[in-house]
Amino acid sequence: MVARYDRPMRTSEVVVIGGGIIGCSAATFLAEGGARVTLIEASDLAAGASGRNSGSIQHPFDPVLAPLHARSLALYRDLDQTDGFGLPAEPAGILLLTRDFEDATRRAAELRGEFPELAAVALEAEAVSAREPTLAPGWHAVRVETGYPTRPDAATRTWAARAGRAGVDIRTGIGARPVVADGRVEGVELADGSRLGADAVLLAAGPWSPDLLPVDGWRPAISRTWGVTVQVRPTATPHHILEEGTVHTINVAGGMSADAEVAPSLFSLMPAAGLATIGSTFLGAEPDPATLAPLLLQRAADFVPGIDAAELVGRRVCARPQSADGHPFIGPVPGVEGLTICAGHGPWGISTGPASAELAVHSMTRGSAIPEALRANREVSPG
Repeated sequence: MVARYDRPMRTSEVVVIGGGIIGCSAATFLAEGGARVTLIEASDLAAGASGRNSGSIQHPFDPVLAPLHARSLALYRDLDQTDGFGLPAEPAGILLLTRDFEDATRRAAELRGEFPELAAVALEAEAVSAREPTLAPGWHAVRVETGYPTRPDAATRTWAARAGRAGVDIRTGIGARPVVADGRVEGVELADGSRLGADAVLLAAGPWSPDLLPVDGWRPAISRTWGVTVQVRPTATPHHILEEGTVHTINVAGGMSADAEVAPSLFSLMPAAGLATIGSTFLGAEPDPATLAPLLLQRAADFVPGIDAAELVGRRVCARPQSADGHPFIGPVPGVEGLTICAGHGPWGISTGPASAELAVHSMTRGSAIPEALRANREVSPG
């Protein structure tokens, strides 16, 4: 069982801005440590990437983020024991697909060297077909021991329920921004013009966090990358999580290309509860999911034949908080006492968010140091 947070903050009022995975888990940790906490969300809990992701809690293949993932898994296991949100006992495994077996062999060796916990192994096409008969023939793969399929919004909503039981005042449907005077946070101003006082504020509003900062001259290098996923009910559901090893671009008017250096589309398929979530795009402007859905399904059929004819269950679009260096900004906001930020996880919010929230809370309550590569005040050039 993971230890609860026992540092008292009984004289403090903390406001958390953002009802995604970061905000809900951080509010839980703060309240269970004795703080009086208000969580404010402009729309609904898990309304953004925290509820519109593919639903896979998985290793980020990044040495900076890997410890956050390992710690998040421990926190998720504790959450599953106490609240039961459906975390599988074992990972489903991910097949990283490629047409080039030499590429698979090289990638597997690299992953074994950098992340031995993944037990990466290269599989030739025949072995891939034996393990995953839903796939089209001819795909080689690297199999890695990670990937826990869950309902996309399950983790965030379970943290929110636990936060509510811990006494967090959760307010949705109204925006808020920090109020600062003389270099110190005083609370937040709500969208209706009213104010709520606080000794400390945690800004965890994902891709909208930079817009809410009241600091002249400092903004974290976070941009919005838009993702579209499609949910279908296939006649045969894959056993593994599937991801391609070659990225592509999608022309929203129709058609695809594999030649661009910066490609905003990567086939992925996450199976859970008889459904398959297919993605994913990385776009600079908000797309029309109805336009992109047929293209994603068309591309998916190259990997899983017939998936484009499966029953369409839903389409989702969300903005991810993408940092310029791929790592979140965590810790005190420069120049403002009492204001902390935790944002910028890109596609890894669900996989690393609870541990990031824990770091932010420990920074607020204990003055704990943040690892250099994650500090809010590190120098990062905008992408």
